[in-house]
Amino acid sequence: MSRLLIVILLFGAVAFAQAPQTIATDYEWQLTQPGRTLFRDKLPVGQIGLVAGKKEKATGEALQVLTDIAFMPGDSTRYFAVTFRVMEGDRLYGEVILDADELPELIKSARYLAATALDIAATDRAETDITFHSRAGLSLEFRQVGTAQQLQLALPDPLSDGELIRPLTPDQYSLFADLLDLTIFELNRQGANIRVKSNK
Repeated sequence: MSRLLIVILLFGAVAFAQAPQTIATDYEWQLTQPGRTLFRDKLPVGQIGLVAGKKEKATGEALQVLTDIAFMPGDSTRYFAVTFRVMEGDRLYGEVILDADELPELIKSARYLAATALDIAATDRAETDITFHSRAGLSLEFRQVGTAQQLQLALPDPLSDGELIRPLTPDQYSLFADLLDLTIFELNRQGANIRVKSNK
């Protein structure tokens, strides 16, 4: 019986060691490779003060946006990304990384959601849903039933398999898009070469 238990434990350990890690972004792959010395530089771009309730009272939390650039010392190749964090003072509730090549679609989605929310606010809708999902689990979400609207941002919860969900207003979605525009400018200034196609 003890030999069987040892064999099962050894088999389980080998299977666990060989299980592939889930890497959501190319940038995260760069950060997880063994034998690599990465210089990683983050620059805060701005933040949005989060609100809640019908009176939109400030919660004390903020959605922070940071450029995220890494490279191996001595190598001219740079890896570009953006980090989003939900913070309250020094307390970090959660963060998510997006590859730089996801930013054009994210900024277009944020602007589209903000404009749509304002355009159909007075329209009685049976049920309307619009969602943007990043590879790493960031999502922008809009839902309208009747004339009641719900706009929110969600990112993975580091303490569970669920999500951190925070409401946003249409104005905050517009501000979010402006922050993304500034983020793209900062990354391009460092050599990212990100291009956003016009919707016109």
